[in-house]
Amino acid sequence: MNYIQVQSDLEEACADFQVPSTRFAAEQRLQEFGKRPDAIPAGKHILANSNVPTAQFFALRGIKDAVVTSYAMLGLADALSLRDELLQMAISNSRNFEAFVLDSLCWVIAVVTKRAWVETPEEKKTAFTQTLYDDIVRHNKPSIGIITTTYLIDEFAGGSKCSEFHLPWEFHYSCKASFENTHMRHLFEAALNVLHNQLQQAVKAEREPRSSGYAITFERRSALNIAEKVLNWDFTSSDANKVISASFGYSRNAGKQSTSSGRGSDSHANRSGMSGFGGDDDDSGEGAFLENEDQNRSPAFPEIWRQILVNNDVITMFFSVYEVAFKDRQHAHFSPGSTHLALQCIIQLSGLRGTDLFGKGEEGDRLRAEYTRAIMRSQLQMIRHICSMNLTSEGAEDDVMATTQMVRRLIETQLSEQPSTVVDNQRLHSLAFLIIGVPEAIEYFGQVTALICILLQTACNVVQSDMVRQVDEDFGDVDNYFVMQAFDELANAWSSVINEVREWEELESANPGQNSASSNKGALGTFMQLLHSTAFMIRSEYVRLRMLVCEIGVQSGDNDSQGSIMDQGLLEKDYVVYEDQLQFYALLARLDVNTATDRALQGLRGRCQALQEEFSKIEANENDVDQQVIDLLHEQIHWIILMIGHTLADSGTSERVLIPRQITEYSSSCSSPEEDSVVQCIMVILETLQFELMSPSSALVAYCSPLLVETIFWTLRRIAPVYLFLDHSDYRDVSGNIVSAFGAERDSGRGMAIIHGLLDLVRRTFNLWSSEEDVLHACVDMLLAFAQRQTIAQEITRSPQFTPLIFFFTSNLNMFPESTHSSIIEALALLSCHSLSEEHEKSFLELRTLIMLSLSQVMNDANFHTEYQDGRVISKILDGLEMMDGILQAASLRNMDMQFDLFFEVEQVIERLLTIYSHEHSIMLKSIQVVESAAKYLDIASLPDNEHKLRFSRNIRTILLKYQSAKDGSATYEVGADVEAMLEVSALMTVVSNLVRNEIGFAPDEASRNMDKEVSDDYGETEMFGLFCVHVTTTPSQLLAPNVMRSYMQLLSELIQYRTPSLIRWLPVESWKAVLNMLIEGIDHDVYDVGSRTYETISKLGAFIKLADLSSIPMDLQLLLREGVARMLGKLLKALLFSPFDSDLVESAGTALVTLSLIEPAHLQQCFSELLTQSDSTTFAERLSATFAKFNADLSTSEAISNFQNSTAPIPSPIDGTLLRQPLFEFLVNTRAVLRVK
Repeated sequence: MNYIQVQSDLEEACADFQVPSTRFAAEQRLQEFGKRPDAIPAGKHILANSNVPTAQFFALRGIKDAVVTSYAMLGLADALSLRDELLQMAISNSRNFEAFVLDSLCWVIAVVTKRAWVETPEEKKTAFTQTLYDDIVRHNKPSIGIITTTYLIDEFAGGSKCSEFHLPWEFHYSCKASFENTHMRHLFEAALNVLHNQLQQAVKAEREPRSSGYAITFERRSALNIAEKVLNWDFTSSDANKVISASFGYSRNAGKQSTSSGRGSDSHANRSGMSGFGGDDDDSGEGAFLENEDQNRSPAFPEIWRQILVNNDVITMFFSVYEVAFKDRQHAHFSPGSTHLALQCIIQLSGLRGTDLFGKGEEGDRLRAEYTRAIMRSQLQMIRHICSMNLTSEGAEDDVMATTQMVRRLIETQLSEQPSTVVDNQRLHSLAFLIIGVPEAIEYFGQVTALICILLQTACNVVQSDMVRQVDEDFGDVDNYFVMQAFDELANAWSSVINEVREWEELESANPGQNSASSNKGALGTFMQLLHSTAFMIRSEYVRLRMLVCEIGVQSGDNDSQGSIMDQGLLEKDYVVYEDQLQFYALLARLDVNTATDRALQGLRGRCQALQEEFSKIEANENDVDQQVIDLLHEQIHWIILMIGHTLADSGTSERVLIPRQITEYSSSCSSPEEDSVVQCIMVILETLQFELMSPSSALVAYCSPLLVETIFWTLRRIAPVYLFLDHSDYRDVSGNIVSAFGAERDSGRGMAIIHGLLDLVRRTFNLWSSEEDVLHACVDMLLAFAQRQTIAQEITRSPQFTPLIFFFTSNLNMFPESTHSSIIEALALLSCHSLSEEHEKSFLELRTLIMLSLSQVMNDANFHTEYQDGRVISKILDGLEMMDGILQAASLRNMDMQFDLFFEVEQVIERLLTIYSHEHSIMLKSIQVVESAAKYLDIASLPDNEHKLRFSRNIRTILLKYQSAKDGSATYEVGADVEAMLEVSALMTVVSNLVRNEIGFAPDEASRNMDKEVSDDYGETEMFGLFCVHVTTTPSQLLAPNVMRSYMQLLSELIQYRTPSLIRWLPVESWKAVLNMLIEGIDHDVYDVGSRTYETISKLGAFIKLADLSSIPMDLQLLLREGVARMLGKLLKALLFSPFDSDLVESAGTALVTLSLIEPAHLQQCFSELLTQSDSTTFAERLSATFAKFNADLSTSEAISNFQNSTAPIPSPIDGTLLRQPLFEFLVNTRAVLRVK
């Protein structure tokens, strides 16, 4: 056939495509080319004869489309012949094609190869890969072998680079398994050959003209591109749980994407080549494999890769390639990307792992030691090179970050590998194995610590130099500069090392001689000396950096500077932003507590004395004020206290948080509290707080720092509950100094005196900083932490200052910010629970009176009905409700009866408020939040009889009824009120959820709860009325908001799990319609949590409908549920088959689909029939029917289905989705492939 006219038409369409006015029509013509029955011969003619590159490009696209869609007619022999012809054309005419045409030609070769792969005989597969290998090692320029191999790896790997074939996932899986097991290693060796040749020519290239250097570096980058793809390969597994996500469009855990160009091009050119055309490499390719569970780990290579990867020459070669590429950056011919790719390869090589790769037993340990030695020796050279660089120079960022990442990868991987070597009947510790088996290990770890110090020194130099302003503009502050990001990488790695050693030490001290071999002791003992010596250097540099940052922050006086100016306040607290760094500092400090605490004490005491001297100068001469010095001292004291706080105690306030063992050991070694730096640090912190909280009448108050006071209270909240009145039974060895300083009077301790002082300081804080909310919140948080420690709370209540403190708060509460009232009431109520009965009742009565007065005084005022909309009145009511909320959160067994009485009394107030303030969202919301707290914290089981239990349920129902009545007719809100309305409905749903959990006590079903039937039915009615209120008091748009819908699905899931009989009995049919509509809306929802909870809820509801006896329920509800099942089944099946579904949700959604299909199999069959009508093709019908038949057969023999149908529980459990995973994925993926859904 004469294809000259076809060629002319295609060239004309390409020309029209460049003109905006004719682009759309041209695009249609170009797309139609691939649908021609003669697209392959026509495409070959155009490729050979056309001089228009874009025409050649679209001809290749047509050939590719024809092969994919018409492969059955083409046949294996013709497909392989076409591939070989295209390959020969590429090799012989490579210099005649434009780069993007040549790329596309190699891509089509890769696509044809994969499509025919399963049917191709093994000898022909081997011959083809050998052809590519031979072309690569010939070092042709351009190398067709390299370009084709790159695209071939993309096609077999799956993911976003895999073309669409419309075939079952078994095809992709089989292709990948065959390629990786037999052929990928050979092509990887070819890339290594190129890199080896590059190294041999490196010296020669230095002496040659720069024009020849480009080809060398270009070939190097292309080979590195192949190596990087292979080293990031996600290997197939025999594990049935690891399946291909295939045609599902995306995964929440999607990994990094590889460079698309087979030639390693920096342009990342799309294979479509033209805007307006989406290539087959679009995201959501049908062969996507589930990514590695841990993206920060290297792949687990199988045994066949051992010889090539666990090879010192190969490892050394990659580091040498990086060195050569690094040197080339100074030349004009440098090809960008080589150093980056080389570094990525080295990072992956630094994390090789697994017994498959290294083997088991002592031989495996020997190989691992040799590998680790090779990596460490090469990394040592890189680390030394980085240490000698100017780290702030242009281009240093990639090298620094990659070096720290490869160090972290090596350390964390080796620590996670358990050696098999046994010494003295004990297995070697992983760290001891490295120290013994790798002679360079100690030097390596020492050099890592040197790099950590240099990174901190560089950050210090930046802060002190003119660069700091540029860094601030580009990164925000020095802590966001890449140098500090690199420091964070190494800090995480070094923390892992310290934690490993500490864990070994803890086991050793707990069972001396029983947990480790003598070799462990010797090796780790030697390593501990390194840790001790280097910890001091790192700590010193970090402290220096923090002090310098304080200086530059104070000097700049800029709110946006990296220094946190104490008196300007912070949006983000330093102890939150820098928590990881402070924890790292604490780990280092505990390695040498003596030196660390001693230096911290000196720094703290020296700056506190300097601050006092500055205040003395001001007192002597008020005109002699150096505000910058005062601000700097405050800022530096703030940081030193944060470091001390993290060192002396771990986070948390529970009874289980203890003094770290290293701290107690050091403290026990000190002769007296005065010589004990730990004790003295805490005492100086208390003295600093006392100094900052000087008399309000003093003129010096204006120069004090409220933020420093806040920091001290935060630190005391962390350390005081741990050190005060410690329980001797929690420790094997108790420090006498700590007991003497902070213990109980019975132990001759002075803890009670500290409590007296702290209670006095609390009062002074509220007097002095009554307008500083952050300070007051930190102070109250400290009291709440004390309340959670029984011994401390008991000592506080015995203090003669406790009762005056309650009186102080109850008398002056209106003087403090309203935002603090709730937490104040909660703290006082919790503390009073630990006092004697008479005092407890008296204290609670005072708090109760305060709350009721705050509400009644406003509402019983004669002018209330005329002033109730006044902002001050509303503010007072909200304050009273906040205090009520606070006291409910303090509910305990000691005050539970009084709490119920208070709630019963407040109930009438809440009802009245709901009636009066039906249009005031803030009061409506706070009223519901009070009920929410009551349902959560008031223990129903503690009520003495059914009468009280029923009263609590009915009171809540009455409040909900008032709320519903108040909302009737008030659906029209002002602008922005939707947000507050959604907060209300969220609180309303939480009320119901809390009540369900409280009433059933987390019983698995209604039959196992402790309530009798009368009480249970009454609570069921209340809970269902709450759900009814949710529907009648909100608009559909409010319920469909993501956060609200997330809460709704959570509530519905709990109600169906625990309360299905009550739902059937009490929920009106109209509300059931709304429930089913919401479930349908939740299917294929954009928000992951909403979708996940929707499918979970559908599975639970479907299980109940399938197995429970519904004959006794009203017929209209039966019909509604059957109709709802059909609607949910239809939408769910369409979502799974046609939507770009999140592969992480496929299992839960598929389980819901199976559950619904078991209720009425005819519904599923009807959906299948609708799918069959989409095409008249007999092949289509046969393939689709085959997938349905196989799925039905799998279900009929499924253990999960059998277990489910045999369930006899009152509320059936849903189907075990893990047992359905394999047949479910096969059915969905194969059906999507038949339907040609990408």
